[in-house]
Amino acid sequence: MLEPEVGQTIEQLRRECTAAGFDLVQPLQVGWYNAQVSGSLRLEDYGSPANLALVIGNTRALWAPFLRALRSDPALLSAAHPLYTYTEQCITRAASGLARPWCLRWSHAGGERLVAMQRLAHVAGLAYLSESQLSVHAEYGPWIGLRAALSIDLPGPPGPAPQLAHPCGGCTGRCRPAFDRAIAAITGTVDAAAVEQHWRLWLACRDACPTGQQYRYPEEQILYHYRKDRNQLRQACRTRPNAS
Repeated sequence: MLEPEVGQTIEQLRRECTAAGFDLVQPLQVGWYNAQVSGSLRLEDYGSPANLALVIGNTRALWAPFLRALRSDPALLSAAHPLYTYTEQCITRAASGLARPWCLRWSHAGGERLVAMQRLAHVAGLAYLSESQLSVHAEYGPWIGLRAALSIDLPGPPGPAPQLAHPCGGCTGRCRPAFDRAIAAITGTVDAAAVEQHWRLWLACRDACPTGQQYRYPEEQILYHYRKDRNQLRQACRTRPNAS
């Protein structure tokens, strides 16, 4: 059972993150994740592997608050990566009210700030890391985004770490063949540029998953996530002025 201060802290963060569209907030002990990675991938534990970390993500609920923010702040639309900037602004704002030391790291960061986000989500019990390299939530399926890892100098949830079962039972007949086709289309490194170039094949991996199909992202959200098309984002702001 969580200590009262810990429970209150998590609920406060969950409320603020959810209001901004980051509606997935899952606690874990830092040590559950750190035991599975090494070097700079490890998260700050403030002296104890039993301390608290949170993996923060979103469902399609992110899209409407993001569009509202873009319409209200033209500078955000001009940022190098509007969604990354929005993510950092909102989640940092939520964390800034914490009374204990904290450390944020981002899924879009690289180098020494890199986090194995899919592994983090798996050990936290948020989403199963499947053999088709999809993070599959028990309800929302693969229609989620993993955005941030937040470590806090507070005790984490009691152990042991949750043991997730595959929500769909396996990927062999559906998602894995789609994944193999996407991999086969790439002749070099599997990086963001390669995914963008072959985005329809990577989208097919998600579409092949039978879990959470009713939570599929809107088409405009899919296009922006995969293609990062600034003109498409501007069009979304114009065509959905009252998105909620």
